[in-house]
Amino acid sequence: MKVLYTAAHGGFAREHAPLGGGAAVCDMLTSEWKKTQPFPLELFTPETVSGHDIIGFDTGSYARFSRQFEAASTAAIRQQDPASTVVLVNDIAEGPDFQALRNYKIATVWHVDVVAYIYCRDLLTPEALVAIHRKLGALYPNILKLIFQKQSGCVRYSAAHIVPSPAMKEIILRCYPETNPAKIHVLPWGAPPAADPLDKQLARAQLGIPADALVLLTFSRLSPEKNQQLLLDALAAWEHEPNCPPIYALICGGAAYMHGQKHEALLRAKAAQLKNIKVIFSGHVHGQRKQAHFSAADLYVFPSRHESYGLTLMEAFQYGLPAITLDHAGARAVMQPEFGAVATKETFLPKLQQLATEDLPAKGRAVRAFAKTHPFSAAAAKLATILTRL
Repeated sequence: MKVLYTAAHGGFAREHAPLGGGAAVCDMLTSEWKKTQPFPLELFTPETVSGHDIIGFDTGSYARFSRQFEAASTAAIRQQDPASTVVLVNDIAEGPDFQALRNYKIATVWHVDVVAYIYCRDLLTPEALVAIHRKLGALYPNILKLIFQKQSGCVRYSAAHIVPSPAMKEIILRCYPETNPAKIHVLPWGAPPAADPLDKQLARAQLGIPADALVLLTFSRLSPEKNQQLLLDALAAWEHEPNCPPIYALICGGAAYMHGQKHEALLRAKAAQLKNIKVIFSGHVHGQRKQAHFSAADLYVFPSRHESYGLTLMEAFQYGLPAITLDHAGARAVMQPEFGAVATKETFLPKLQQLATEDLPAKGRAVRAFAKTHPFSAAAAKLATILTRL
């Protein structure tokens, strides 16, 4: 048996482009399996674009890229023997033609349910949108067909679905009730490999941050769904209150995908209005700079409106950072009361203020112990077992 792993966002680790969690999972899985060698592994990734090209695409360009990778990956899979090859697909909208490959054993990784993530906005449920597509989908433009048709084909023809949280499994079963629940494997990714924390004051000295500041850290691409403006709005309200501590907010990440640059401009405009709180836009950080940013912080802020799993949240836990997060599938899969706070938009500021008065080092020890017992390597081993059993 061999595994052919197709990934539209894979293979760009050296570029340090802000491609998101799907790319990170691909890079970590291939790295881990090269060490453990559970099976022969072949990785199929784009050959004619760079990671920075991908994050700069507009909607039309991204749709064309997705169709091109669909055709290329489908052709690559068809060159394999279906009797001895298991296909692991890292994408859905960018994935192969699932129906055309129905004779292959395909396992598909669901990094995010795009229907629920982008299109619901609390107005319609994912299952309602899927039902509408079944009636009107033939009239949809290409970009929506990529979302709905590919997801439907994936559900019908994949032999296994890999989801990072129980909530994602529930959404799939609500949208596609004919699906066999046994095909859906809940596999939390755990904590990514991380360097040991630096001395906090040494890290702050490297970044020019005072020793007595309260340091808040966000770490994700700059994109509307990541919702960094919630933190900036909360800080704008906090700085006018008496006894507001000296605060530094480190916003790490690069502008990415269709609306990233516009969102970054919004964030910078909000930050410029703050009078007493310092906001540092660090860009896409990696290596020793990432280590310094995580080590300098007191609290991790995870304000995304929707996350299927919190890879950066678990990475923050590796560095001993308690967290404040909104209530979504990723938070519910990871957060516990002793790890920080889960807030709503309305309670975000008071819960942030309350956390700042608590024993953050003690919470940090709890989250670091949790991360150490949930390494990414264990998830990679479980996925290897699932693929082997196919």
